[in-house]
Amino acid sequence: MGEQMIDSNHYIPPELVIDIFMRLPVKTLIRCTSVCKSWYALIRNPNFVALHFNSNTNYRPEYRDYGYLLLGGTNFCHVVCDRTFKSLYTVETPFTVGPNRKSSLNFVGSCNGLVCLAPGLEYNLGNDVYIWNPSIRTHKKLPPSQFSDEFTDERWMVSRLGFGYHESTNDYKVIRLIYFPECRNFTSVDVAPLVEVYSLKTNSWRIIRTEVPPIVTQSVVTFYKGVFYWMGFKSIRDDPMENYIMSFDLDNEKFKEIEQPSVDFPFSLLAVRGSSGSLFAIYSKFFGGQNDMLVLWKMDEYNKVWTKAYTIQCNRGVWWTIGFTKSGKFLFANLEKKLVSFDLESLETQVHDLGISFSRSAVDINYMESLLLFDH
Repeated sequence: MGEQMIDSNHYIPPELVIDIFMRLPVKTLIRCTSVCKSWYALIRNPNFVALHFNSNTNYRPEYRDYGYLLLGGTNFCHVVCDRTFKSLYTVETPFTVGPNRKSSLNFVGSCNGLVCLAPGLEYNLGNDVYIWNPSIRTHKKLPPSQFSDEFTDERWMVSRLGFGYHESTNDYKVIRLIYFPECRNFTSVDVAPLVEVYSLKTNSWRIIRTEVPPIVTQSVVTFYKGVFYWMGFKSIRDDPMENYIMSFDLDNEKFKEIEQPSVDFPFSLLAVRGSSGSLFAIYSKFFGGQNDMLVLWKMDEYNKVWTKAYTIQCNRGVWWTIGFTKSGKFLFANLEKKLVSFDLESLETQVHDLGISFSRSAVDINYMESLLLFDH
């Protein structure tokens, strides 16, 4: 096996080494790479990386059921336990970011320990995109867009990004939509957006030529079971602004308009989130008010109908909705910009003063440690 096996009295069979390593957390394995060349080669081997991830997520409950919050600030991210809400450690960001929006940290999404970043997304049109694994301090910058020639100062553009794992192709993918709004407040568009999808396997973008519903999407995107979901509204000037849900399926690479829940009050459409085998749509009844109310609608996956699942009284209002943790809580931020958790079993809410500062655009509540991207 290498240096550690020269002395026969201390020989460790290779299969035993692998079995031991399979049970170790990511941080310990990173330290083990400094012990000897053979351990370094083994732990960085793509087969071991995949085996370690699959074994831990499938058979170790602490990986499968527990998660972390990754809260990004200026040049540092805080890793927080999603059950106790205590800060565990910090990770330095892979590049320098600033407090202003033009250089701020922006999380597009995360999956299996990989985080997709697009610093200053609103200003660079998502052309600077990275995939980052905070656990192993490794990142990869994605190649330029296929539509780079369209990026000119004379033309106002808005970019939307999404990131997820495509199980059927065993690949991590990023989708980019480029809109050409008529004005900077992005209330309507005349032409359908340009669409392209990046593959980590091929390290390249591919243009998608398909019909896109006339929906102006919000920047928040949810990835759930191979499908991206955006909330938005129809970009038709003559009609009242109505909210819609748009999806993009990585299997057939088609967009679809999804019927939204039938709500019985004026509302602000906030987000679509996935949790515990279900898709949820979250609405605010009095968005911006001190005594707000969040209503969570759940989609029946077989009948494709929405049912009202939870109602959350928000005495200090809602700043923005965040989503569901692995530990069974729904998170949102109140108007005091404090984190609030709603337990889906006890139906109790709790305010958490974390004592750390973080950006609204850099919050991931399903972060996990992994070795993925170690072999890149």
